[in-house]
Amino acid sequence: MRGSPVFWPGFLLHPIMALFTLHTFDYMPLVHLDIHHAEAQSALMRVMHSDYPVAVVQFPAVFALLAPSTPLGVEALNDSKQRLNGKHYGSAIGSLKDFAALADKAYLPSAFHSDIDSMRALEGAFIRLKVTQPDFGSAAVTRGTHQGLLLPEGPHRKLFCMLEQGFQMQSGNPLFDGARYFAPLCTSANISGDTAGSILDFERAMAFAEQRNLQLLITSSNTAAQESGSYPIFAFEQNTVRIMRHGPSQERILHALPSSITLL
Repeated sequence: MRGSPVFWPGFLLHPIMALFTLHTFDYMPLVHLDIHHAEAQSALMRVMHSDYPVAVVQFPAVFALLAPSTPLGVEALNDSKQRLNGKHYGSAIGSLKDFAALADKAYLPSAFHSDIDSMRALEGAFIRLKVTQPDFGSAAVTRGTHQGLLLPEGPHRKLFCMLEQGFQMQSGNPLFDGARYFAPLCTSANISGDTAGSILDFERAMAFAEQRNLQLLITSSNTAAQESGSYPIFAFEQNTVRIMRHGPSQERILHALPSSITLL
């Protein structure tokens, strides 16, 4: 039976592991780091390259799970969430350029063709795009579409970029029908179908991480958003957009979209 967590300056350890350092990280049941801590990036990369590559990360609006976009990453997410059938994973966008390159250009809004930076109006939302043929499906693609979460430039995007670069391969990513897109997968940090909904507070996040025997919890309380909850989903098809899930910052994003895009 586990003891209560003990907080040391910079990170959190369980008492039985107090003599270990991050250099023996594979043997720790749980480490808690702030996203600004000097060890946060290296600790996350070690977990992502472990045999159970999933970690809890506090996004500005909600706690999430992060895993590499690999078969082992999908397997770890499925296990940690006890994933229900028919569910798919989004990605945490690191390089906006690489995410835009993933899209089927025939279905991408014209404004995004000419100015990729205009997609930054969608910071704080999932962007759903057609990325391949509708008969292709994977853990990250459903009926040819995929959705990526775009957060503002900052410590989260730095983590996502690091992971994206760390998992690039010579060949394409089979999860994305061979496209060269390697951003990490992300999903809500809870059991699939949990009636309590998304995890918004530290206590529930810690309890979930311990229950699922995860190795790493990264928090970012000083970057928390004013609004909390699951991020909205905007699905684009050429110059039209549909809101597939409502969420924080939705109205701000709608007003910031290029005028050439029509809301359906």
